[in-house]
Amino acid sequence: MRKYELVFLVWFLSACGSGDSYQKSLLPVDSEDLTTEDLTTEDLTTEDLTTEDRLIPADPGKVGPYQVLSYTPTASATGYKSAIIYYPSGSFDSLLPATTLSGGFTNTKEQMSWLGKHLASHGIVTIIFTPTTNTAGSAQIWANGHRASVNTLQSENKQARSPLAGKLNISRIGVAGYSYGGAGAILAANQLPNDVAAALPLCAYQPAKPTSKIPYLFITGTRDTVASPTQVLNAFKSTATGQPKAYARFNGLTHFDMINGGNYHESVARYVTAWSLKFLADNAAYSTYINGELAQKQAADKRVFASASDYIYQE
Repeated sequence: MRKYELVFLVWFLSACGSGDSYQKSLLPVDSEDLTTEDLTTEDLTTEDLTTEDRLIPADPGKVGPYQVLSYTPTASATGYKSAIIYYPSGSFDSLLPATTLSGGFTNTKEQMSWLGKHLASHGIVTIIFTPTTNTAGSAQIWANGHRASVNTLQSENKQARSPLAGKLNISRIGVAGYSYGGAGAILAANQLPNDVAAALPLCAYQPAKPTSKIPYLFITGTRDTVASPTQVLNAFKSTATGQPKAYARFNGLTHFDMINGGNYHESVARYVTAWSLKFLADNAAYSTYINGELAQKQAADKRVFASASDYIYQE
């Protein structure tokens, strides 16, 4: 059993005894190795824990606590060929954040389903699209898809028959994409400065300079020979918007690891999900995975990053 799961279980037991409530964002707890019958608050109390320990959320690289449902949006759009929306099942006390997502050259929406489902399991509504043409040599094609997807989310929130009617926080929509889709996400954020709250370009191919005043997470890999990690780093360095930004160059990651069947999905999902929960869901607890103790541990792990300088976080 991992440390933070044990910590949460102890805190949960203590809270139940005192009448305190818990937050959904801190679930789930994996208790395969230890059940509530094995541990009482007499064994370890919250006084033994630091404040940071009590607030460490479950690993965002793992599947989240929510059952995931999906549907084809009813709103028509001219900016993409097709789209699917993944969303968490259940009732929620607050409006849900959302993000767009796309693959790159020749990719379809189905090839990015792994990440869309993962984000939705953590409470982040995700619309994945296939662009109008996925063999074009222009990132603007994917930018059009991101822009149309943002519009679709806004429309779905208004339509009474939509499963997401009235459930979305339309002021907290992100854009995320891989390869040309990542370059398109940057362009879409530049073109929709008032509608996009965060951007996550993944192995972006020939990325433009970001100009929108939002948080950016740039992901690349040491073995990406298609989308130059140097170009991604330069895009990161050129981002001077006064908002948080991060550069993550995963050890061994290739360009094609981002699609279904690729490697390093857990590591990529950990940062993408933590970034989304922090900046789209306004959940400060996930800061530890971005610029806190757990981020420092990851940066020092050569299985994740070949060098500590391969992960950079700046505000």
